[in-house]
Amino acid sequence: MKTSKYLLATLLMTGGVAQAADNLHFYGNLLSKSCTLVAQGETLAEVHFPPISYKDLMAIGQSDRMPVVFQLKDCKGPAQYSVKVTLTGTEDSGQPGFLAIESSSGAQGVGIGMEKTDGTPVPINDPSGATFVLTNGSNALNFRAWLQAKSGRNVTPGDFTAMLTATFEYI
Repeated sequence: MKTSKYLLATLLMTGGVAQAADNLHFYGNLLSKSCTLVAQGETLAEVHFPPISYKDLMAIGQSDRMPVVFQLKDCKGPAQYSVKVTLTGTEDSGQPGFLAIESSSGAQGVGIGMEKTDGTPVPINDPSGATFVLTNGSNALNFRAWLQAKSGRNVTPGDFTAMLTATFEYI
């Protein structure tokens, strides 16, 4: 949790020493956590891409976007608070910012891109991540994922898996 508060005190002294009791008060709010993550089994989200022909993927370069939703519940905080979500994992060697599929996968020649639903890219291992404004109660953090064919490489058909870690920082 990252919280920033600034206190600016200006002391004006004119002709002598003045003393007043209890004239400076401090207020704040310390949060142990702002929301509860809703897990589906042992994961926060799971994406199943529909089958796509490797020839079509090579021809168009990328698959359709698939929704990726992180669910948060019991969010409690001050008005106008946010969460920054960073995504980390093994980056595709041929496509910076894209998630690599596991080397044990049958499919090869693709990476997985991530973006917010407004089309803003959310590169893997980028510390700036994606920021969402939260409301008290339940929130859905909506992303989209797609398969991206590596430029100049053949796409090999087969099953694939990939994993990433989502980190939530309340700001």
